[in-house]
Amino acid sequence: MTVGETYDPLGAHLRDPYPVYDRARQEEPVFYSPVMGAWVVTRYDDVVTVLRDPVLYSSSAPFTNAFPLREATLAELGKGYPPQPDLIQSDGETHLRLRAPIADVLKPDRVAALEPFVREQAADLVASFAGAGRVEFMTQYAVPLPCRTIGRLCGLSAEQARLAYEWLDAFIILRSARLTEEEELAGARGFVRLQELIGSLVRERRAKPREDAISEVVAASVPGEEPLSYEDEAQVVANLFQLVIAGHITTVPLGGMAMALLLDHREQWERLCADPSLIPGAVEEILRYGTPASGLYREVTAPTELGGVALPAGSRVLLRYNAANRDPGKFQHAAEFDIERQRNRHLAFGRGVHFCVGAGLARMQLRITLETLTSELPGLRLAEPVSYRPVHDVRHPEAVHLVWWRAGGDE
Repeated sequence: MTVGETYDPLGAHLRDPYPVYDRARQEEPVFYSPVMGAWVVTRYDDVVTVLRDPVLYSSSAPFTNAFPLREATLAELGKGYPPQPDLIQSDGETHLRLRAPIADVLKPDRVAALEPFVREQAADLVASFAGAGRVEFMTQYAVPLPCRTIGRLCGLSAEQARLAYEWLDAFIILRSARLTEEEELAGARGFVRLQELIGSLVRERRAKPREDAISEVVAASVPGEEPLSYEDEAQVVANLFQLVIAGHITTVPLGGMAMALLLDHREQWERLCADPSLIPGAVEEILRYGTPASGLYREVTAPTELGGVALPAGSRVLLRYNAANRDPGKFQHAAEFDIERQRNRHLAFGRGVHFCVGAGLARMQLRITLETLTSELPGLRLAEPVSYRPVHDVRHPEAVHLVWWRAGGDE
C-alpha cells in the first residue's frame, strides 16, 4: 500500500509520526492523504519551495478542523465576531498590512525589553517548586511562563492572562482532536469568550491607550481617536487573537519538549549544565528535532508540479515542518538529537513572508528556561515517560513529571 493509503495522523501515526515521514521522503515525498484531504509535503526543499511562493500557494485558509464539527458547535462559534482575515489567514497586501502592527510589537528590541521580566518570572516559578523534589512541569512552569509573558506584553491582569490561555487552549484542541459534544462546545465557548475579552480590551484601549501591545495594535490598525466601527473592531480582534496564539501555541509545548528531549538524552543535559554556552544551540536543536507546530495548509492557485506530482489549481497542500526538519537530505544524522549541531536552519517557525512573528519571543523564553534550570536544578530527571496530547497539528506534551535530589533530602 502507498504511504497515502496508510497515513493516519489522527490515529495510528498520532503519537509518533516520524517513521511514516521517513518512509514518505523516500517513496512519496508529496502524497495525497484522504484523511487530511490534502497533499502532504514531507521533504525540506519541497516545503521551502511552497513557503517561498505565497502567490502560487495561498495562505488564505491555512487551518482546517480535524473532524467535522457538530451543528451545536458551529452555532456556538457563530456567536463570536464574523470571520475576518488576519496576519496568518491572508495573502499579498492584506497580509502585509495586517502583519505590520503585530510584527512591530514583537520586534527584537521589544522582546529584549521583556527579558528581565521573563527572567524574574522563570526564577520565581522554579523557586516555587525547587524544594519539593518533584514537579509536573507543564502545569507548574511551561504554561504559566508564556501566560505571564504575553500578559505583560498585552497589559493583561493575571486573571485575564489565565483565562485567555484557558479559552485559547480549548479552542486549539477543538480544531485538532476527536472530542465529545460537550468538549466541542467548551472549545467553541472558549473561542467566543476570548474574542469577547479581546474586544473589551480593544474598546478600553481605544478610549484610554496604555503602553502595551493592544493599545499599539489598535492605534496602528485604525489611526485616530474616534470609537471603532464594529467592522474595524472585528478586524482588530481577529489580528490580536493571532498575537495571543503566537504567544502560546509554540512556547507552551516547547518548554515541555525541551525537558523531554534533554532528559531523555541525559548526556546532553549534563553537557548543557557544564557549559551554558551551548544553550543557544540547544534551543535551535530542540526546535528542529521536537518541532511543536507540525505544519499548515496552503491552497494551489494555478496548476503546478511539486516533488514530481502534478497539482491542479484548488489543490490543498499540508506542509509538515516536523518531517522537513528531520530530512537527511538537509541535515547530517537528521534522526539524531544533537545540541551541538552546526548549520541548523530548521523550519520550526516557517520561512518567507509568513515567518512566525513570535519566533524571537519563543526563543528568548526557552533560552531563559534552560539557563535557569541548568543553574538551579542540574539534577533533574524524568520521573516517567512523557505523554502527549492526542492532537495532530501541535506536538504538545500533556504531562512532564520531573524529580531531583533535594538538599538534605531524598529523591
